[in-house]
Amino acid sequence: MSNPFESFIPQALEGRLQDGIAHAMGLGAVGAEAYLSISKSRKAKVQNGALEDLRTSKRGGLGVRVIRGGDQGFRVGLATTTDLVSADFRSLFAQAWELSALGDEDPWLRQADPSGVDDLPSPYDPAVEAITSEQRIAWALELEASARRASAKVAAVREAAWTDGSGAGLLLTQRGVRTPGAASSCAASIELAVAEGEERQASWHWGVSRSPDLDLAAIGAEAALKGERKLNPQRLPAGKYPVVLHPEVAVDLLGIVAGMLDAESVLKQRSLFAGRLGEVIASPLLTLVDDGRLLPSKGCPALGSEPWDAEGLPTRRNVLIEGGVLQTYLHTLKTAAEMGVPPTASAGRGFGSQPGATTFNLFPQAGNQSAEDLYRQAGNGVLITEIMGLHTVDPVSGDLSVGASGIRIRNGELAEPVDKLTFAGNLRDFLTRIAALGSDLRWYGSSAGLSILLDDIALGGA
Repeated sequence: MSNPFESFIPQALEGRLQDGIAHAMGLGAVGAEAYLSISKSRKAKVQNGALEDLRTSKRGGLGVRVIRGGDQGFRVGLATTTDLVSADFRSLFAQAWELSALGDEDPWLRQADPSGVDDLPSPYDPAVEAITSEQRIAWALELEASARRASAKVAAVREAAWTDGSGAGLLLTQRGVRTPGAASSCAASIELAVAEGEERQASWHWGVSRSPDLDLAAIGAEAALKGERKLNPQRLPAGKYPVVLHPEVAVDLLGIVAGMLDAESVLKQRSLFAGRLGEVIASPLLTLVDDGRLLPSKGCPALGSEPWDAEGLPTRRNVLIEGGVLQTYLHTLKTAAEMGVPPTASAGRGFGSQPGATTFNLFPQAGNQSAEDLYRQAGNGVLITEIMGLHTVDPVSGDLSVGASGIRIRNGELAEPVDKLTFAGNLRDFLTRIAALGSDLRWYGSSAGLSILLDDIALGGA
């Protein structure tokens, strides 16, 4: 098999980028970088047994960053293009050089030195490139059929889709950093409606993998079950309840927490957790980890694993919260220098943006109790299966008031669905009122969640 990386980014293209870097340095730059991303994807979408859409797309872009020295620090210029067949990129680097004269000086700007090796399993599966259009259509149809087989209450399928693709990325710097990588992915998703009498509810589910090995039957059945669990919802009296968060909801909430640990937000005093390093911010049951070098295993796809971050640092395992204590923020080289701490190798970027903090594989340490154990402990509580409006959480105060739906827990067992709930309070409540964690760690893309039992949570009914 030919080198998958070079099928996207051939040596000749890489050579033209190195020429551009050398040109920028010749203009007087103290640093120059090229960040390149190329991908292609194919999608088949069906609706109620008929093909609705079949498409192929390819996208790519190049961002070049030129660093100019100053009296008090450094200025940066960024220029981008999607024209990757250009004879050379010197003019693009020259444009970035000119733009670098316009910005404010930053004393904390840093670049990585070459280090680390790519010793992770390849995220590229050549079988993805061998998938035919006929197979994509067949898999999309099978996904729809699997949902209908799982439940006679599936009344319509708005969309069942199979998507696959592959791509490559590369960072080059004048310091000798070179981070080549190629990856593939497959995804299946379904959005449907279930009905019982005059009652109708919508639901969806999805799955993703590096290879075409998705369990379509499980994805379809989960989508149908989600819909069934929403039929004929009842009103919940307002009050305080023991609450169990479904793993999918826990993923979203823990993602909000991780976003507030971005050191850039902390430095700007735009985070609930600014100035809280070393302090207790959560229940001692909670340990939250981001691991950029996580290895695939049964039940753990490790879809976010990368040998290097977007600044060229070898990725690592970062324990963000341990036993309820805040251990670290997520840093780029710049924020680590400004705070005077070691970098966490947490940089991500698009070809048109500056590096910013991100997560790779975000997950909580699992507990030792089943979801059913948590329902029994909840007694007469509520299982929250869906939360709407989490983007409205105030990142500084942590205040939230969002919509929710779920299932009533009666005498420790799941009962009737409830909807039009208001999940209100503060993110601190979510973190400090964790009473138990489930053993049911489940991955949704590159983040994982589990069932979480919360004590004494205010829920408003319709």
